Amino acid sequence: MKLVIVESPTKAKTIGKFLSRGFKVASSFGHIRDLPGYELGVDVENGFQPRYVIPKKAKATVKDLKELAQKSDGVILATDEDREGEAIAWHITQALTQSKSKSKSKEIDFERIVFHEITEKAIKEAAAHPRKIDMNLVEAQQARRILDRLVGYKLSPFLWKKVMRGLSAGRVQSVALRLIVEREQEILAFKPQTFWTVESLFRKSGCRDESSAECLSFKSVLNKIEGEAISEPGITDKKEVESALDDLKGASFTVKGLEKKTKERRPHAPFTTSTMQQEAYRRLGYSAKRTMLAAQRLYETGLITYMRTDSVNLSAEAVDKAEDFLNEKFGKKYAKRRLFKTKSKLAQEAHEAVRPTEPAFDPEKAAEEIKDRSQLKLYELVWRRFMASQMAEAVFEETSISVEAKGRKNYEFKSSGSVLVFDGFLKVYPFKGDEIILPALKGEENLDKLSLESIERQTRGPARYSDASLVKELERLGIGRPSTYAPTISTIEERGYVVRDEEKRFEPTEIGNKVNEILVSHFANVVDVDFTRNMEDDLDEIARGKKETREVLEAFYGPFSRNLAEKYESVAKEDMSEPIDRVCPSCEKPLLIRHGRFGKFIACSGFPECKHTEALPPETLGMKCPLCGDGDVILKKTKRKRNFFGCSKWPDCNFATWQKPTGKLCIECGSPLVESPRGERCSNKNCSFRGKKREIDS
Repeated sequence: MKLVIVESPTKAKTIGKFLSRGFKVASSFGHIRDLPGYELGVDVENGFQPRYVIPKKAKATVKDLKELAQKSDGVILATDEDREGEAIAWHITQALTQSKSKSKSKEIDFERIVFHEITEKAIKEAAAHPRKIDMNLVEAQQARRILDRLVGYKLSPFLWKKVMRGLSAGRVQSVALRLIVEREQEILAFKPQTFWTVESLFRKSGCRDESSAECLSFKSVLNKIEGEAISEPGITDKKEVESALDDLKGASFTVKGLEKKTKERRPHAPFTTSTMQQEAYRRLGYSAKRTMLAAQRLYETGLITYMRTDSVNLSAEAVDKAEDFLNEKFGKKYAKRRLFKTKSKLAQEAHEAVRPTEPAFDPEKAAEEIKDRSQLKLYELVWRRFMASQMAEAVFEETSISVEAKGRKNYEFKSSGSVLVFDGFLKVYPFKGDEIILPALKGEENLDKLSLESIERQTRGPARYSDASLVKELERLGIGRPSTYAPTISTIEERGYVVRDEEKRFEPTEIGNKVNEILVSHFANVVDVDFTRNMEDDLDEIARGKKETREVLEAFYGPFSRNLAEKYESVAKEDMSEPIDRVCPSCEKPLLIRHGRFGKFIACSGFPECKHTEALPPETLGMKCPLCGDGDVILKKTKRKRNFFGCSKWPDCNFATWQKPTGKLCIECGSPLVESPRGERCSNKNCSFRGKKREIDS
């Protein structure tokens, strides 16, 4: 009997179904050795030698695996195919061959197998072609682990001493925090510009049958005055807008030009880790962490291929199966074989994109077997993205209409619309967006103006990062790798450096801003994008066997340690506390507002002798509740620390909103107006009010 060791019980159970009676499948439950949690665990004076220990929670597992290994005819290491999986496999060999017992142990024969999907064919193929552990991959993982330990264990105490306890710094997380903080600074520095657009609703003159194709009404936007195109963002002079509106009231309108063309839209490539996280956020609202947890389980149960990849490569077998399914399900006109080229120079083409292991296992069948809702919705997304990648283009007929208006001046309005002629890949992977269908008109036809209005707008500043946009930016900058995006985001959230706003986008906290300020001012390399990207490149070079671990670590640690020692002497302690006009009821010393891991609180300045603390009173916005008119609008937090605004008279008044109220009411429906990153708007989702507008009847 041979012993097969994998990381998780779920993966072990799935693999066990495909192997004969000559195998025993067991789980290591993840890493069974790591650097100690109570000390640095890296000998920086002697070549950065790591000292690994078996965590207490893993000792029973190691004991069981040792016993099984001694009874087996050999051990097959079937951990994941990436660096982390290779390192886990190596650590298993070290743990199982180290023994304090004086009794002689049998020498264990280790074999390493890898596979991209957990299917019977893939497992048996891998078992037939075992290899040795790739020590270059192990070295790369070990170098990353040591680098992260050096930054975390050396910088975090500095932050404790100079700012407050409980803070941490990290090689990748600190760069992600910097991106979020700098985006917030851009938002605060942005000065919106007011502009106006002029829009009109037209219909062919003399039309009576509004249901006919040529009598449809259509909206058009003013884009030229006296032949000159209106520059971005729009008309910025209110007097010019009013003059144009007055002139257009008596103008005549005719069709100046019509243009029709056929346009094809190609499907996207199948998912990589990054694009899967981005699309799961956009379509499902999943955080990167939630996406990866669901994907991990789908992989371990054999439903999708390995979920940590930056390749869009597809196996010929997968493409064949997709083609067969599409031909049978939709007909040959829908199927189109496609191969995609990975743009990342670091991607390993031997790996595949994230795809279903069995294309014929469609969402209907999946709904009968996958009971977890998150996993089911993610599987459907992965399935649809892959199947769409093997389908024909969608075909649209695009139409644009230019309308000439003659008053004291000449004006031109423009409308664009499209009609879906052939859905192609959109049959399985539709996108959001309504078709704009324009009427069947001819050149020089007269038009009736049904309405004319100017709409006041403001230019929009940059948006805060979401899970999708932050992952995309990290990938673009070369910061981190597929396995690090989700844990990086989770870490800065758990540390309290960022919170999510009403749109689930990342907003830096006061502590996050302060930590970033300290790191940028005094440890520029740690949070420098180019430096961090180059470090990732060095790790890749180690994985290829082209650089030595010690060489990379020495190049980083020498300058880092010297700078750290200097900063301990030169940087003054930041006082994050805020005095308030009250004394402690226990000892009568002044009270302060202090920062803790879970937010601000009131504490005695005599700490640690006096341990008196109080919760902060609710933060008021200085406005009465727009619903009851009696209570005050206050800032509250959900159990998950998400901010929202509600009435101080709750539960007697149930007013609550994610967005910050402005204190004004909507002129259209009377609901409270609220702030958002994109401007003032009505809190009533059924109301279309987004700003001021002036309408002129025809």
